[in-house]
Amino acid sequence: MLSNAYFYHQLTRKYVILFGNMFNNITIKRVNKNSGVEIERFKVPIVYAPKEKYYARLRADPDLERPVQVILPRMSFELTNFAYDASRKQNSLLRSGVAANTATRGATQYMGVPYDLSFDLQIYARNVDDGTHIIEQIIPYFNPDYTVTVETIPALGFKKDVPIILNSVSNIIEHEGNFDAVRYVSWTLNFTMKVNYYGPVQLPKIIRKVFANIYNDESLKAGNIIRLNVTQPVGNGNFKLDDVVYQGSNYNTANAYGYVLEWDRNNLKLVLGGAQGQFNIQNTIRGVSTNAVSTISSFEVNPLKLVEIKIEPDPIDAEPTDDFGYDITITEWPETE
Repeated sequence: MLSNAYFYHQLTRKYVILFGNMFNNITIKRVNKNSGVEIERFKVPIVYAPKEKYYARLRADPDLERPVQVILPRMSFELTNFAYDASRKQNSLLRSGVAANTATRGATQYMGVPYDLSFDLQIYARNVDDGTHIIEQIIPYFNPDYTVTVETIPALGFKKDVPIILNSVSNIIEHEGNFDAVRYVSWTLNFTMKVNYYGPVQLPKIIRKVFANIYNDESLKAGNIIRLNVTQPVGNGNFKLDDVVYQGSNYNTANAYGYVLEWDRNNLKLVLGGAQGQFNIQNTIRGVSTNAVSTISSFEVNPLKLVEIKIEPDPIDAEPTDDFGYDITITEWPETE
């Protein structure tokens, strides 16, 4: 099932801290109504807590004489939902990598899995003016999103842009006693943070030499190169290199032909190149210039390596983050045998 390799990138913790830190510098300024002179300035505290906890706390507090700024205004936030975002899915086989602290290995990781995290930001104030004081310091930055760059996986040094979208803003005015007695005002801001979750960091060996081989498809009876097992040629003739060999009673009506690349008389193996048409078992073949006549007994079943391609980095000891090129060596048949 899942990988047995232990990993924990603390990504959810990072995303929660990121969200909270966005709002930890909201301030409120009190001024004298008559003179307009600033009386005090203070930061609005923010904590991670569900809104139900704060509602219960506010309703249970009987001390209405306590200074307003000690209790309210303040803010709380919570992570409310995880949702997979299929629209941001990338190829699951793609990897990102960097050089590791070794000459033989690199550090790689598969592409992240996209998720949308839903956050609720709660604002509690004693009056509407304090609430809008805070709201107006937040909503201008979201149009409708605000993007923050996060170093998600320090081991790889990756930095990811994380959009945070403001979805909605709503408020509630809580009354106590008669309709004119206002106890507190609360605002709820709903956000979506578009993030990625990543699997373990792997340390695969660095590939420093690659071979790519191209083989002839021996299941085909027609192709550029055909390898035949034949009977002993009859008559005075024999096959020779570069001679044309055809299938049929005469060259003009031949339904398949090619020229001789190799002829092993001892093992009765004939290799034809530039083959045209389809050669068939038990059919007669003839050499044009030598008048050699033979019968196809079978086709060679072992794959024939037509091309061997060798690729190496230049320089050979280059690291993944270095500026390097490639040396490519191409070897063609029959040198591949």
